[in-house]
Amino acid sequence: MNFLNHATESGWRYGKMSLNPLSLCYGLNSDNDSLTERYDSMDERKQKLLKQLEAYFQNIEDTEDVSLFTKEELGTSMDVLRALITDYGTDLTDVLAEFSFLPLQNTEVLYFNTVLTIRVDVPNEGVTALSGAVSKLNFYLPYGSFAISRDGSILIYKSCTAFPSDWDDKELYELIETSADTALSVAESYIGLLSDVADGKMSLSEFLDTLPQ
Repeated sequence: MNFLNHATESGWRYGKMSLNPLSLCYGLNSDNDSLTERYDSMDERKQKLLKQLEAYFQNIEDTEDVSLFTKEELGTSMDVLRALITDYGTDLTDVLAEFSFLPLQNTEVLYFNTVLTIRVDVPNEGVTALSGAVSKLNFYLPYGSFAISRDGSILIYKSCTAFPSDWDDKELYELIETSADTALSVAESYIGLLSDVADGKMSLSEFLDTLPQ
């Protein structure tokens, strides 16, 4: 079982629903006509790259319901590739993975995002300890970060990587695939511990003892 694994909540088979926690849109304004030689628009190129990633995940064990939704289908500003990662982490849980590009008008840089929805049912009594665990853990993560929603009920992991858009498609896709796999690998190491903190099975102090000094 690679880094991939298990994520359905009854409400998560998922159609067109999205939490969309990717709204840090920082962009540059520039002109670059080189892409128009091969693509009608930057959106077309992003969709092609996501389709390649869709094919990759469709061939990985412990991955289900892999679908690329267009921005028109979702009513959002970007296409989103979704996959149900099954038997994920030490608890063999289910995780909804979403992959997309920030919808920027900049043509010099592509910002590739991974968002993993880990929990949508964090109990109220676990929010304080989980918030403390996430804030301390993020200091040590080599890539990406965990985050919780304003009300504390949702736990996610997210990452964003910038790639120069003038790289050729083959090189660019290989790095996008590596970025997605790295996000899944980093998050998988910690979701079991964070869930234990959220559910009161592990105290914040015990969790901190698992981190480097």
